[in-house]
Amino acid sequence: MDQFTSPQIGLALRRLRKKHKLTQKDLANGICSQAEISKIESGTHSPTVDLLYALSRRLQVPITVFLDHTEQQNSIKIIDESLVSRFRNQEFSSIYQETKFILLARSKGVELESTLLYKYYFYLCAYRLNKIDYRTCIVELQQLSEKYSTIHYSPNMLIRIKSAIANLYSENKIYQHSIKVYEEILQLNFDSDELLINKIRISYNFSKILLDFKRPEQALKLINDAIDQSLNFKDMSLLGQLFSQKGACLEQLNHDRQEISDIYEKAYFLFDLLRMDEYKKIIETVKEKYIKK
Repeated sequence: MDQFTSPQIGLALRRLRKKHKLTQKDLANGICSQAEISKIESGTHSPTVDLLYALSRRLQVPITVFLDHTEQQNSIKIIDESLVSRFRNQEFSSIYQETKFILLARSKGVELESTLLYKYYFYLCAYRLNKIDYRTCIVELQQLSEKYSTIHYSPNMLIRIKSAIANLYSENKIYQHSIKVYEEILQLNFDSDELLINKIRISYNFSKILLDFKRPEQALKLINDAIDQSLNFKDMSLLGQLFSQKGACLEQLNHDRQEISDIYEKAYFLFDLLRMDEYKKIIETVKEKYIKK
C-alpha cells in the first residue's frame, strides 16, 4: 500500500492534533494505535494513504493539508535563511520596514506560520532600533511562543524564541530570569539532529551567563557536554569558542595553569584552522600568558 514518507507530515499531524486539543489516544481511537500516532509524529513511521485519509477526516481537514505543509515549510525556510543572514549583518532597519509592511498587509487575514516568523524578526528589530523596550519585546515573544506551541507547532521556533528571551534578560542584566529561561530551554525535547546542534549553541550562551553569575561548576558541565556533542556530530562551528569558554571556567575554578594553557591552545588551534581571526586576536591579547609564543 502506498505510503507518505515526508517527515514534515509528523509535524503537521502534531500541530493539527494540538490545535484541536486532542491527545494521541483521542486521535487514534477507532483508527489505529496510540503508538502508531506517536511514531508518525516523531518521524519514525510513515502513514499509509488510507491511514492519513482517516486521520484527516478525524481532524476535519483535507488530506492535502499534510501534503502542502512540506511545501510551506520549504518556503518558510527560504524566508528564514534570508532574514537571519540580514539580521546577523545588523540590517535591522530594512528588516523592520519590510516586516512591518508585510504584517500590515496581512493584519486582517488568517495568521499563517510565515506571519509568525515575520513577527519574530519584527519585534527583535524593533527592540534593536529602540522602538520598543526589552520588556515589551519579551511579552510579544512570549505570545508568539504560545502560538508556536499550539496553532503552528514548531520545536525549533520555540527554542529560538526562548533563547531570544533569555538573551534579552541577560543583555539587561536580569541574570536570574535569564538563567531560569535557559534552564527551561534545556528541559525541552531535542529530538532531532538540527535541534541537538542548536542545543550546543544554547549551552555555550548559557555557560557565559553562568560564569558572569559566578557559577563555574555548572558552566563547566554544560561546556563539557557541548564539546562532546560537537565531536559526536563532527560539528566544528562552535568548537573553538567552546574550548575558549572551558578555559575561562577552569580559570574561575583555579585549576592547574598547564591544564588551562592546554585548553586555550586547543581553542587557538581551532580558530586558526577555521580562519576565525577575530577570536585568534582575543586569545593572543587577553589570554597571552596561556599560549606559547
